[in-house]
Amino acid sequence: MDEMCAKVDSDSTLEYYPKLEIIDDKLIKQLVEDTVDWAHANGMVMRTATATDRSDICQTTPCTLFPSPFPCSLFQKAIDIQQAFNLLYFRISWDFDFLIKSHAEVVKTDDFTRHFVEILNAVRMSDFCQKKTLLIQRNDYMCHEDTHGNRSLKQIEVNNIAASMGSHAERVTCMHKRNLETLQLPNEIVGKAIPDNHPTVTIARGICEAWNDYGVPEAIVLFVVEDANQNQIDQRHVEYRIDELSSRSAKCFRITLTDGAKRLKVNKANHHLLLDNKWRVAVVYFRTGYSPSNYPTEIEWTARRIIELSDAVKCPWIGLQLANTKKVQQVLSENGVLEKYITDNSLCARIRETFAGMWGLENDDDKTRKVVQDAIAHPEKFVLKPQLEGGSGNYYGKDIAEKLKAMSKDEMAAHIIMERIKPVVVKNYVIRPQQEPVLMDVVGELGIYAFLYGSPSVNDIAVENVMKNCVSGHIIRSKSKDVDKGGVAIGAAVIDSPYLF
Repeated sequence: MDEMCAKVDSDSTLEYYPKLEIIDDKLIKQLVEDTVDWAHANGMVMRTATATDRSDICQTTPCTLFPSPFPCSLFQKAIDIQQAFNLLYFRISWDFDFLIKSHAEVVKTDDFTRHFVEILNAVRMSDFCQKKTLLIQRNDYMCHEDTHGNRSLKQIEVNNIAASMGSHAERVTCMHKRNLETLQLPNEIVGKAIPDNHPTVTIARGICEAWNDYGVPEAIVLFVVEDANQNQIDQRHVEYRIDELSSRSAKCFRITLTDGAKRLKVNKANHHLLLDNKWRVAVVYFRTGYSPSNYPTEIEWTARRIIELSDAVKCPWIGLQLANTKKVQQVLSENGVLEKYITDNSLCARIRETFAGMWGLENDDDKTRKVVQDAIAHPEKFVLKPQLEGGSGNYYGKDIAEKLKAMSKDEMAAHIIMERIKPVVVKNYVIRPQQEPVLMDVVGELGIYAFLYGSPSVNDIAVENVMKNCVSGHIIRSKSKDVDKGGVAIGAAVIDSPYLF
């Protein structure tokens, strides 16, 4: 993957990209039928929105019919800087003073973030029974195009918890290769334009690395999940990869946070985490826990606290999740903050190039007032973001002005304003279950998958020890250029892959 762009002559692949508007309708129908059948035959499926608790009723994962053109140089840049992003968030997660200071104003009105800070402080006051941590990250970008036609890579957000859709992404890559071959694109061109893609292996390798290092063969891997989830098959693909990589030695169990409060216990003498007083837990892998709705009562917070105060390796541990807020993303864009954690100046410069403009709203000063006034007057230039991962609570357009006018000072401190990115628009056919395919203008969000496993330089550990820092796997999630909010699960976006040029 690291050498992918060296192989691509910028015009050699794009001139072969199919002219979608002139493809015969009969051929499109044939390709769609083949895509849907291939998806079912290869596990590229999701539960339905009306039966999220049943896997015997599944539908194909929403996807595009073809890969979408994406600049190879920007794809390669995202790959090249990802190890540094892994290190950045790994190091931030152990900087307790930074995390608490960054969220000091946020917690005044954001109970969700306040709970995380409270648990972080509880861990800090404990004897740090587990200092090794597993980061599985998906770093999301868009290809921004300015008014002069210049293109650049701009970061949307990082995801340190429940980085999902990897199994669908790798299957869409295979399906897109198949469809291009059906259109008789030369194998050499397909090989150059479509990079290999194995995010599920990346995620499973990270978990197996932590499980192996824990050193107790009979200890289990615990998936923390929702009661019912439309994307359960994606989770299962990770589980089955763990089965393969460990030769079924790493046993995987699934539990909800609600059940965890009753079924999980910590041995006070040795801090071992036990499930049902029987199974010792080596690794806790969170596929939920990133939204206030995942913690409807204090019972769920109790479960999270039990897990965090144990010697199980967490993915992510509470510090990594607190490092995942929009507030931290905004503070990192300030002068000198990034450089505290990444000392290579040239690498810092390359990372900073991906940052869009971001402004905190906690200060009552001229600079903040000017930003707010500008956002109210020209909301089309900005996005207003709360702390939540995933983007579902973002505000766009006239909603920005209305929200900013209505919020109190403390409420504003729990949000950031971000420059709105102008993504490149391409055409593609969008395929959704039980709907006819539609050729539309879409914008895509590129995600890069990676994992890091190691222990920090903190307290009695003098030297940072990064055992693995791996980057492999990608996804594009595309949606109509006219849609602001929403991901794949709620029907706004579909799974796509890059066609490099």
